[in-house]
Amino acid sequence: MNKQEEEIDISIRIGNSYDSNNITPGRTYNFRVYRNDSIDSLKNLFSECFEESMQKELKKYNIYNNNMCRLYGDNIVNDAFSEPEMSRLDIIDNNEYLFYVLTL
Repeated sequence: MNKQEEEIDISIRIGNSYDSNNITPGRTYNFRVYRNDSIDSLKNLFSECFEESMQKELKKYNIYNNNMCRLYGDNIVNDAFSEPEMSRLDIIDNNEYLFYVLTL
């Protein structure tokens, strides 16, 4: 099987927030996605965890990998990993399953 078609578990942690009452920094959300899912689709999946009134605000946030490298909408989840062919267990062992959303 092609690694990009593999499902993996990732987490997205909120790094900071304009409104900590509605978007709580430090809170982590878990997802099962495909390695070839776009960052835009990941961002949409994340925003669906919030009320519709907050989703527009969340569009202003950016997604970063665990090394704090910004990921753009046309990147794919697999681009966040140091080794694209890394196994799921290695992703977990290296903490590369953790993504951050930040607003700057």
